[in-house]
Amino acid sequence: MSPVLDASVFVAAVSPSERHHARAVALFESLPERVPFLVPAVFRVEVIAALARRGEAPELLDVVDALLRGPRFFSCAVDERLIETATEVARRAGLRAYDAIYVALALIRGAPLFTLDADLADRVATTFPTVQVRGGA
Repeated sequence: MSPVLDASVFVAAVSPSERHHARAVALFESLPERVPFLVPAVFRVEVIAALARRGEAPELLDVVDALLRGPRFFSCAVDERLIETATEVARRAGLRAYDAIYVALALIRGAPLFTLDADLADRVATTFPTVQVRGGA
């Protein structure tokens, strides 16, 4: 089953200076390349913005942008259903907007969530125990 990939995992995987780089790479590579990651449509913007804020080279941003447009990432529309579910997730678990969107996508798709955010993993485990979280420990 295709998991939902938190943008922070991808950012850490492409940034060797990230303190969780090795964990992110291991999590990202834990699935065969033929299995796509589910991501909300804002994923590409979130990743590029995070890398640009760090001052990454334009060439890296171009490569990452091309990768994100490829078959490994299945972009899901941020539609009314996702927004309604994310709003409820945010209210119940006290999550930030983007985190709530990732959790809502996992809930709607019945998919696991790949994240390195321990706080997010704890809140999801407490509030939405049906969502399997990998990497958040």
